[in-house]
Amino acid sequence: MNWALLPKYSEEYIRGVKDFVSNGFANFGVGTELRCPCKKCINRFWHSRDVVQDHLICQGPYPEFVNWIYEISTSKFKKISDTSDDMECDQGGFGLGDDFDEMIRNSYKNDIDTSGKNQMNKDAINFYRLVEEGKQPLYPGSKTFTRLSFVVKLYMLKCTCGFTESAFSAILELIKEAFPNSNLPPSFSAAKGMIKELGLDYEKIHACPNDCMLYWAKNKDENICKVCGVSRWKAVDNDKNDILEKDDRKQYKVPAKVVRYFPLKPRLQRMFLSKEYSELMTWHATGRINDGKLRHPADAKGWKSMDASHPKFAQENRNVRLGLAADGFNPYRTMSISHSTWPVMLVNYNLPPWLIMKPENIILSTLIPGPTQPGNEIDVYLQPLIAELKELWETGIETYDAHFNNTFTLHASLLWTISDFPGYGVLSGWTTKGYLGCPECHYETSSTYLKHSRKVCYMSHRKFLPPDHKFRFDTKRFNGEVETNLCPEPLSGNFIVRLLGKFRNNFGKLKGKKKDADCPWKKKSIFFELPYWSDHLIRHNLDVMHIEKNIVDKILGTLLNIGGRTKDHLNARLDLQEMGIRKILHPVKSADNNHFEIRAACFDMTRKEKEDFCSVLMNARLPYGCASNISRCVQLNERKISGNSLSTVFGIYCVVEPLLVDCYILKMVMSIFF
Repeated sequence: MNWALLPKYSEEYIRGVKDFVSNGFANFGVGTELRCPCKKCINRFWHSRDVVQDHLICQGPYPEFVNWIYEISTSKFKKISDTSDDMECDQGGFGLGDDFDEMIRNSYKNDIDTSGKNQMNKDAINFYRLVEEGKQPLYPGSKTFTRLSFVVKLYMLKCTCGFTESAFSAILELIKEAFPNSNLPPSFSAAKGMIKELGLDYEKIHACPNDCMLYWAKNKDENICKVCGVSRWKAVDNDKNDILEKDDRKQYKVPAKVVRYFPLKPRLQRMFLSKEYSELMTWHATGRINDGKLRHPADAKGWKSMDASHPKFAQENRNVRLGLAADGFNPYRTMSISHSTWPVMLVNYNLPPWLIMKPENIILSTLIPGPTQPGNEIDVYLQPLIAELKELWETGIETYDAHFNNTFTLHASLLWTISDFPGYGVLSGWTTKGYLGCPECHYETSSTYLKHSRKVCYMSHRKFLPPDHKFRFDTKRFNGEVETNLCPEPLSGNFIVRLLGKFRNNFGKLKGKKKDADCPWKKKSIFFELPYWSDHLIRHNLDVMHIEKNIVDKILGTLLNIGGRTKDHLNARLDLQEMGIRKILHPVKSADNNHFEIRAACFDMTRKEKEDFCSVLMNARLPYGCASNISRCVQLNERKISGNSLSTVFGIYCVVEPLLVDCYILKMVMSIFF
């Protein structure tokens, strides 16, 4: 019987609510919150565990969710790890309460029979052996922590709070002294080795501080950069040199720059050691609805083109398709320090769309340190990743699949990159500024230099419209001309390879770089070293959120006439006059001939209209999780909007776009009837 239909005061109903809350948070919770399905919240608002439980007991479930609530509360939704025979776990698994602990639980819940171990390769056998050893209790009778989970948790605290290695060892000694029966490693080195044996380690690769080369592969033993001649090691002061000469202890050299590289192959192998995760790795082929609608990257032309060009790779559904994303950020959380660290991330597209962008499924590949961005020289730091991708494409790697209980040769390919517009130029090698700044129009870019604004303006966007579109013949609202040009054909990968066949890259920040003014290419991208890269239909994607942020910033600055952010200023009006369009907006000389008078544009607002506009944004209510608090960015008295984060701008965009569309439709109706 469905307990959700019973009276709310009955013991069975209260027990069912507790089961729903437990299973619901384990399977559908985000952090410490879950959508509340009570009559009041109707699955719209997120609440903590206690609040959801109280709402269901006091308010009752929403009628349409009764069957769903009952189904979630049943035993089939309980995580297997919660019923482990070895020990009882709390809500955070083995006391970790983080994504690493989830990975450990995945390995616990997929025990393999002895007969199945005959199908494992050496790496899989070692991993399962380490997991079995990690199941040892922290002390006799422990039901909260295992030996491995406690060491991992303590190591995380060291990284978060900045413990020294000696402090870590002292804490271990103190715990062993206070609790003699505790099963802990004797020192920090032993604890680190215990974690390192799990296999998800990273490599420290020394780099030239001028981004010329990596001390890697055949150059790993070099001490001086072959390009700029700068030392591999940091210089030591003369005073310190005197001290070091008197000290007979072993001297350690400090590298000038260190790149962290996280090997890809062991991380891909680890995905198939979990039965559940291994099954999800074939979702794009076995679980996807193939009805012609675009729901997943596998539905896109780029994916299908890749499969058609390389059918042998496409035959194995377990082969991994990856996307690469890169951008810079300031790790110090303050704008007073100029610093740019660039992480390079890999996205696993084999998974279902609701799991692809989960943080635990994003693979950190390379961490490029600052303080300056790598720019064009990012190819220097991508060499280890490209070498590994080439090996995964050509040779593959022997991998054990826990779902099918067999060993197969795993291959992987890189589908495309994802970045903002400046990052597009960094990764592709095409310049994103100047007269040929549009990578889509390439050599057919229509650009004009604005003399007064002192910038390049890109025109003739109407050529992407159908040949018979009415906007092509509209001279009043655009540049005063009829658009007759057609949409340019995109540059194919094979054409670019032939075009840049004799191009020689010149990496290094100190080297003088002479660039042909008519050549839009800054380098030949390292991605063309991949055997399949030139066959891709699409090689680089733009991150829409960054573009939306810039557009919304300019729209708001222009509508509210915010100084320094508006695009409607005197120089813009003079450029309109220079181009001979929008005559009503041309500036007019004042009576004394020393100043210009600017007429109001159709989008200019009065003081009262600006206050109303800001008030609408301040009082806007958007769905939970859609945007941050917009009201904090609105300055009603000054009629300004500032401090826009990406999430805030997205919320503002959701509010402003309907307003702009409504105003446009209203003006069209007014022009027809009045």
